[in-house]
Amino acid sequence: MIAADAIQRWFSDHPEITVERTSEAGWLAVLPGERKRAIPTHLRLGERTLAVESFFIHAPEENQAQTYALLLRRHLASHIYRFALTGDGDVLIVGVFPAAAVTLEQVDVLLGQLIALVDETFDAALRLGFAHYIDREQAWRARVGAAPNPIT
Repeated sequence: MIAADAIQRWFSDHPEITVERTSEAGWLAVLPGERKRAIPTHLRLGERTLAVESFFIHAPEENQAQTYALLLRRHLASHIYRFALTGDGDVLIVGVFPAAAVTLEQVDVLLGQLIALVDETFDAALRLGFAHYIDREQAWRARVGAAPNPIT
C-alpha cells in the first residue's frame, strides 16, 4: 500500500475525525485530544517524505523563556516530533518521516503520538505562557457562578 493510500484509508477508518483533502498529497485534519480538544494537523506527502505539522499554541504572552524551555525539554521524550516557532512566536509541532515507511499502522502510530504529545504538554505550556489570562478567566467564572476551566 503506498503512503497516500495508507493515509486516506486511516482517515476513512476514523469517520469521527474531520478531514479535508487539500490536494493529492495533502490532508488537513482536526484530531481529537483530551486536554486540547481540537488539534489542527496538516499532512503533506512529498516524493520521499511525509511532513506533519500541527498548531500547538499562540505566542506566549508571558514567561516566554520558561515556556520555550519547557517545550525544548519535552524534545528529550519525543523522538518523532519537535516543537518549532513561527516568525510571530506561535508554537507548532512538526515531524518529517520517510514516505516509504508510511503504512496504515504507521499512520496510526504517528497521529497517536502527536495526540499524546499535545495532551501531555498543553496544560503546562498554557499555564506558563498565559497565566494571568487564565487567572482572570477563572476569577470571572467564579464571579458568575460558572464551573472552573479544567486547566491545571
